[in-house]
Amino acid sequence: MSDKTKAHLSAKTLWVLFILGLVNAVMYCFPYIRYVFYDQQIAAMGITNTQSGILMTIYAAANTITLIPGGILADKWSVKKCLVGSILGSVVIGIIYALTMNFAVACVLWAGLGVSTIFVFWAAITKAVGQVGTAEEQGMCYGIYYAASGIISAILNAVCLQVSRLSDDPSTSFSIAVWAMVAFTAVALILTMIFFKEKSITQTKSSDEEFKIKYVGEALKNPMTWLFSLMVLCAYGLYTSVSYFSPYLTDVLGIPLVHSSFISIVRSNLMNLLCPIGGIIVDKIFKSSTKWYITAFGITIVIYGGVLIMPSSISPVLATIVSLLPSAIGMMLYGVIWSGLQECKFKPIYAGTVIGIASIIGYLPDSFYYIIFGKWMDKFGNNAYPMIFGFLMGTAVLGMVITILMRKLIKKNN
Repeated sequence: MSDKTKAHLSAKTLWVLFILGLVNAVMYCFPYIRYVFYDQQIAAMGITNTQSGILMTIYAAANTITLIPGGILADKWSVKKCLVGSILGSVVIGIIYALTMNFAVACVLWAGLGVSTIFVFWAAITKAVGQVGTAEEQGMCYGIYYAASGIISAILNAVCLQVSRLSDDPSTSFSIAVWAMVAFTAVALILTMIFFKEKSITQTKSSDEEFKIKYVGEALKNPMTWLFSLMVLCAYGLYTSVSYFSPYLTDVLGIPLVHSSFISIVRSNLMNLLCPIGGIIVDKIFKSSTKWYITAFGITIVIYGGVLIMPSSISPVLATIVSLLPSAIGMMLYGVIWSGLQECKFKPIYAGTVIGIASIIGYLPDSFYYIIFGKWMDKFGNNAYPMIFGFLMGTAVLGMVITILMRKLIKKNN
């Protein structure tokens, strides 16, 4: 590859990354619908904060069960078939949910979403992004991929939020938003079937590069696998929990619900535009993923320390700005977490297995963060928010310590 190609991603590479970002956006907006429609979903379904958390726990459990077998099958099946089948499954689930709005049915549907958005889908799309660029471009590739996903997610959620205002009835309003989301997912399915060209990102593999069960044991024996997995857990825990700033702004500071929802779109989606900056920091400034991880966790500790001492009488505008800071750093961190795979020097032969293991551990916050935070909110009301933000500050401290240990192990191995 020429120096020019290394310095600038080609138009073809950018287009492939945009397609992958589009698919990722439509697939995860629905299971994480609470990010933007937290209060609306609770009102429409008549559920509690704890029950809202239960849906995410069910989703996380399905994720855990399907990750490794899905990765094995994704190695055997084509990327396009995995993507098309998964998106179709999400469309069907969305239609059923829109027609029922029942908690018991939703529990089954969220388990189904755990299959459609993770099973073969997650391994396929994660490996696809990694194959797009060179080793020197991993930070930028993942950063641009997540940025594209964020742009599409923001547009989708903004449209859904706007059309939901066509009705003043909470149930009807939320139902309209769900149907709009289903329509977006169906469009993504059609575009993927027509325009996604698998040959543009896949490479022919020799028989020696095929997945073998014995590599699971080798990956499990590698201490870096566990450190990397725990780092992903901390980074994802911080990233996924920024949604609690939405009810915080409404309940504690009295910001109108609609305004808070639009701010949530910025926090959870538009902040993805900062992901390429995380890639630049990794590839051009630190020239190391782990150095950036340590720095990002450190900055997050300081930010949450500030949030904990922030008075409730603070200006809503200033509070809104402060609430966006954890998301900004979280996006620049989460957007490049997988770029560290090569720096940790995992053998390519079982890198996919490491992705599966790290995903199982890394996405555990979905299985208990929401339950814990939901119970705190139901029991303590507004007094739960300092507890939540203190918990997240502790998560950042743990992430920083783990990444320092990763750096030491990398130096030792070198």
